[in-house]
Amino acid sequence: MPHAWFPRFFRLPQSLLANAIVLGALGAGLIACSPRYDWRTIQSNEGAYAALYPGKPSGAAREVAIAGRKLPMTMDAARVDETLFAVGVVTLPADDAELRKAALDSMQKGLLDNLGPHPAEAVRTRKVTVMSAASPAVALEGVEVQVAAVSPQDQSPRRLTARLVASGVHVYQAVVLEAGEAARDQRQAEQIDQFLTGFHPF
Repeated sequence: MPHAWFPRFFRLPQSLLANAIVLGALGAGLIACSPRYDWRTIQSNEGAYAALYPGKPSGAAREVAIAGRKLPMTMDAARVDETLFAVGVVTLPADDAELRKAALDSMQKGLLDNLGPHPAEAVRTRKVTVMSAASPAVALEGVEVQVAAVSPQDQSPRRLTARLVASGVHVYQAVVLEAGEAARDQRQAEQIDQFLTGFHPF
């Protein structure tokens, strides 16, 4: 099923993504008193993007079900206390507008389906402009999604903020997933914005 790719990605062996965590266990045993951010720019030649991470990311790769087909995906993620900052990239077999749209729709549905129970009206979306890493930068049309939910595993609160955008043969999602106490307030609003606006596809 196309919506199942996101949590499965984080069930990779520990050696492949040591610092990433399963969505349902994000908040377990982690109480954030003073989140520590160590911002650094990471350039991914394989994923074809540059991003500003709040810590050293770990990466992994696998095939995922997107738009009815198996496609290669890479993901880099960094965790700060109860919050996961991640960029996922799906590589398409061709530079095709219809396939890009299908992949974007599938990835957005997957994020929402796997977040946990939430009413449809809780999902907020808006169009955003994502600037490329080219010089001069190119403005790309994207969508930002935000939704709050409850983990079906441990009943802890979650909040997802994500930007999805596509360029050429790459479809991207920059994701911030907050859990536990971090999902109850807006204390990280500035850091979330910094991460999302610091993401630039090639």
